Amino acid sequence: MQEVNALPVQAEPTIENEQKSSAMKILEQARYLNITSAADYEAAAEFAKQVKALSKRIKDYWAPLKKAARDAWQSLVDREKELLKPLEQAEAEVKTKMAAYQRKVQEEERAARELAEKLKREEAERLLAEAAKAAEQGNEMESEILLAQAEIMEASQPAVQMQTPKATGVSTRTLYRARIIDESKVPVEVAGVVIRPVDLAAINKLAQASKGKVQIPGIEIYEEQSVAVRA
Repeated sequence: MQEVNALPVQAEPTIENEQKSSAMKILEQARYLNITSAADYEAAAEFAKQVKALSKRIKDYWAPLKKAARDAWQSLVDREKELLKPLEQAEAEVKTKMAAYQRKVQEEERAARELAEKLKREEAERLLAEAAKAAEQGNEMESEILLAQAEIMEASQPAVQMQTPKATGVSTRTLYRARIIDESKVPVEVAGVVIRPVDLAAINKLAQASKGKVQIPGIEIYEEQSVAVRA
């Protein structure tokens, strides 16, 4: 990598002042230039050539200075990038692990809710069976109580409490992404959006806009956690 040991070459103030003075004089001459005859027209053409010649001299003078400045800037950018690269890799790795932990917690919560729903259904079914048995035995009062308990159980929402991971300066959001399962089944158009040939970027936008509800033959929609960290 190129090292920057000194500042870029500086323009000579005297030369720059001369260029500025010459340019301003030419501008003033151009303002007072009148063309009323063929001779004036020819003189104006010669004047324009002088303007172009001075422009070229100025550009030629500044070209190496601009190149030196660009090279110095690029060298600094490269050095900064080299220093930031391991930090960016570290941040990406930590975010990946944080997102994986969030997915784990969400999966555990989903499993806990499914178990709670299963237990709720089983209890409601047990109460209904007990109510039917009580009715068969002629115990109407007990049957009605058991039926009421079964209805309450079916209408209840299982309480599942999970510790959602939180940290100051950290925000997360769910991204919906698409993966191709069978390209031959993917349609030409979905919701007015042409996705053939298969355009995963367009399909990802549809997935995100529908919060994962869009259904496309040959495509699987999945969730992905995005983690953002503020310093």
